[in-house]
Amino acid sequence: MTLPRLSIPKNYIYAAFIALAILTIGLVLLHNVAPIKRDLTATAFLIDITITFPVIYYFLVIRPNKLKKWRLVFVFTCCCGVAYLILPAHQRHYIVQLRKLTVCLELGVVIYGITQVRKIRAAFNRLQAGFTDTAFNFNKSMTEVLGTNPVVKFLSTELTILYFGLFWWRKQKPFSADVRSFSIYKESGYAALFGVILAVCVIEVVAFHLFLMHYSNIAAVILTVLSIYSIIFIIGDFSAIVKSPVIITQDQLLLRTGLRWRALINKTDIASVEKIRDSYEPGENCFKGGIMKGSVNVLITFNNPVLIERLYRKSIYATQIILCVDEAERFIGRVNYSN
Repeated sequence: MTLPRLSIPKNYIYAAFIALAILTIGLVLLHNVAPIKRDLTATAFLIDITITFPVIYYFLVIRPNKLKKWRLVFVFTCCCGVAYLILPAHQRHYIVQLRKLTVCLELGVVIYGITQVRKIRAAFNRLQAGFTDTAFNFNKSMTEVLGTNPVVKFLSTELTILYFGLFWWRKQKPFSADVRSFSIYKESGYAALFGVILAVCVIEVVAFHLFLMHYSNIAAVILTVLSIYSIIFIIGDFSAIVKSPVIITQDQLLLRTGLRWRALINKTDIASVEKIRDSYEPGENCFKGGIMKGSVNVLITFNNPVLIERLYRKSIYATQIILCVDEAERFIGRVNYSN
């Protein structure tokens, strides 16, 4: 069976091609023009990068797709960053001045985001009332209110992982009586692996911090902050896995592995559920959803390709999913009984 593919809109391809053309032609001219005209060429190149391309992007992508106009601020910021890296040093003064002009706009975007907190919270509560899934519902509520901008997706993902990492001690709300849940981390031994990884990370943070302090206090502080964030990320990943079991409702099946992926499936789309061994070799259209690469015990086959949502990567379709579920036989019996 041929699975549907995620196609890139032509306008985005055209925008990328124009950006590449501006950079290529500009760099060629800048390095081959006579020295007396190099400063003028650099200025023209700066205008093309920071003004011409954002305007083209607006009319080519933002306006036709009816996207939120504040995306243009992000595009302009990226263009300024590129220009700052590739243009001669004496042009960087103009770039800094241009960035100052956008401070008010960026501040406005931040204020706009703050004013939308109530709407985000309302959208989150509505999604939670329909189907409890904290990680993906938070991501959806932000993109629903603020748009599907890559910055919004990145921000929502980071906030979600911080929530699970910092508030790991909070208990998950109990499910209703008609919902059956199955954990996914016990039989795989992932809890023990998590403990080892966390202990090693803590030891390395202390050791590297003490080591770098002999050479640079700033470097030691930066590395320590980044390492602590990595530890929070690891804790958040495990906390989300513990608090996000596989769920069986009256007419749906929610498969997931913490924040990594999820698939919400109607039971009528399930063709079969069977137990497998770790040595099972998945086919081309099978999604590997195990918490660890070599730890799976359940194979679910569908009548039609199902959507698998992933926070860190693009969504995909698959006709089969393999994963590790605790009490696999009871899980299979429950799915088959309710199906």
